[in-house]
Amino acid sequence: MHEIKQIDALAELCGIPAHYIDAAGNPVTIETDYKLNALKAMGVAVDNELEVQASIDGILRKQWSSLIPVVHVVHCGDLFTIPVQVDETHRNDSLQGEITLEDSRSIPLSIKLSELPEEDRLSVDKQERIRLLYPLPEDLPAGYHELSLTLSMNQESAHQESCSLIVAPQTCYEPNILSFEQPGPTEKIWGVSVQLYTLRSENNWGMGDFSDLKQLVSKLGPQGADIVGLNPIHSLYPSNPLHCSPYSPSSRNFINPLYIDVTALKEYQDSAEIQQHVSSDDFQRQLRKARDCSHVEYDRVASLKFSVLEMAFRHFEKHDKAHQSYRSADFGHYCEEKGKDLELQATYEALFEHFRSRDINSWGWNCWPADYQDPDSPHVKDFVAQSKERIRFYSYLQWIAELQLADAQRTAIESGMRVGIYRDLAVGVDRGGADVWAHRDNYVLNASVGAPPDTVAPQGQNWGLPPFDPNLMQEQAYTFIDMVYANMQHCAALRIDHVMGILRLWWCPPDKTADYGVYVNYPLNDLLGIIKLESQRQQCLIFGEDLGTVPPEIEAALPPAHFYSNEVVLFSRIEDHFLPPEKYKPRALTCISNHDIPTLRAWWNCNDLDLRQELGIYDAARTEQEKAARHEDKLALLKTLQHIGEAPYGVTPGDLSSMGYSRELMEKIHYYLGKTASKIIVIQLEDVLELDTPVNVPGTSSEYRNWSRKLTRNISEIFASEENQVFFKNLGLTRKA
Repeated sequence: MHEIKQIDALAELCGIPAHYIDAAGNPVTIETDYKLNALKAMGVAVDNELEVQASIDGILRKQWSSLIPVVHVVHCGDLFTIPVQVDETHRNDSLQGEITLEDSRSIPLSIKLSELPEEDRLSVDKQERIRLLYPLPEDLPAGYHELSLTLSMNQESAHQESCSLIVAPQTCYEPNILSFEQPGPTEKIWGVSVQLYTLRSENNWGMGDFSDLKQLVSKLGPQGADIVGLNPIHSLYPSNPLHCSPYSPSSRNFINPLYIDVTALKEYQDSAEIQQHVSSDDFQRQLRKARDCSHVEYDRVASLKFSVLEMAFRHFEKHDKAHQSYRSADFGHYCEEKGKDLELQATYEALFEHFRSRDINSWGWNCWPADYQDPDSPHVKDFVAQSKERIRFYSYLQWIAELQLADAQRTAIESGMRVGIYRDLAVGVDRGGADVWAHRDNYVLNASVGAPPDTVAPQGQNWGLPPFDPNLMQEQAYTFIDMVYANMQHCAALRIDHVMGILRLWWCPPDKTADYGVYVNYPLNDLLGIIKLESQRQQCLIFGEDLGTVPPEIEAALPPAHFYSNEVVLFSRIEDHFLPPEKYKPRALTCISNHDIPTLRAWWNCNDLDLRQELGIYDAARTEQEKAARHEDKLALLKTLQHIGEAPYGVTPGDLSSMGYSRELMEKIHYYLGKTASKIIVIQLEDVLELDTPVNVPGTSSEYRNWSRKLTRNISEIFASEENQVFFKNLGLTRKA
């Protein structure tokens, strides 16, 4: 019993709570053995009672040994204080120091410790340590500052420490057209969410690209749309294009170069050699196959694109670099600005390519020889010295990708959109990818992020992504900042997938199902402050994907910070009806469904349930049970449509023969969406085209071709349709009504 209490105390110190509330609202006590799994994953010694106690003592010693924290976050609107820790024998000593603001101004500090209130105390190594609250100036501007304090113990000795001081604004950025704080009425806007690779056009090379995005926003703007949402466009694996899940990226700080439109490059237009290569019979034959396929053939697309991108890079080096053109200078500035992070990313790509060419099963850095698994090793440095051009090539790809994404955002604004593009930040990264290789200490590799058991997944979900180590995030002064900043570039809004992750993540142990997992807490106050600060600096609206079980801490913290919620119509049934339009959250991004939910047509016709049975996820009995529940959903939705005056003509809820799916039904459901109180709604082009196949089936990998299904019409065809034009116009009118 004594050891269990010790383990519980150690778990609490490491951010593992004793209880949580499950999806059904019931309290769940976390088993001690499950806590041990998570503690071991963190590298904490727990093999016996002595080790457990030693780990507790070591953590407390570390927590209480510093004068001030490595990094400290305060929020405008709250009291600005910082904890100061000293031996009780220094209670009558004084502190001097200064705050160096970002603009280099200096604010002197001086105070007697005897004047500070005591917050806590603890005996550490037979010394009584006390934690005091030091009040900071109340007029500090938002930003990243440096604080240094010196403890003057006597005339001959002093102890000095420095701290990164982050002052966060009260809220995230919100454009004037949506802000309640601005004079006059707020507006309700609409737009489209799209998996970029699914777009078809006359010119792309088998998957949607940044020029398709430009075309899409230029068509949507005149229709009255104000926003376009993208799937995560994070970097995947150029040398392993079949790894295509946007939610399992190699790096969240860089972009997938497959989204580059090769034909938009200046090098493509200037090079006769490239033109000859592309016009060859074999290339054109492969290009037609890539375009005509119903799904993205990533290996074929990558082969086509990279053959030309390599030629384009050689042309750039020969002409722009040699002649020191403005583009060459721009590329140089880009590399200088991105610095070490870009160098590591490009080095990883070159190494990945090198080892995969030797072994097709080399799927990440953990498959490489040990000498190459450490980015600081002599072997990696030798590789860098010998592979400068290849590393520069991968840096060039990132530069081009950012230029094209920025061009798409400019086009969105020029086309009349008042927000433009929103990006999507995935909840984690692939354990074999560039981020983990470059910053190994940030991650816990013996655990995976997932979700606890619920009615949909009784054994929980394991997404296979290694979590950040919360106990090291502050020590490293929050590299989280770089990730947030990178994903707010060249866009006007950011959707944070599984936003509950800034409070807690479900850690799954290796070689066990997810129901053996535990929640691990993260520094919500600090991470929220960083997001707010970067949001205001980049003028980037923030959406938090808060579907599923939302803990009260998230509900209390995010709405006041002007985080927009994520509402889904198909999850909004209440007994025998759906949520009335006026009851939806105003500060929300609301949609009918998303990438993890069947298209509207598939949902109505239960195609998704039949597919789950076909794939072996459901048995026949479960399928019939789900279909009966779906029928009740449809009846409730029809009742809601009737109540708001949007009932489809000729549909009688009690008459099954009248309840078939139709274009009119699709439009009526979207007009219900349009009438919601949510400031932002987005529709899916899949629903406009009445597709019935999903882009992703959760819980599957090889069983279904996830993340590859294309749309069935070109962008130009979608917007040339008078039927679609009328629908877009009517949707806009419902937003203004």
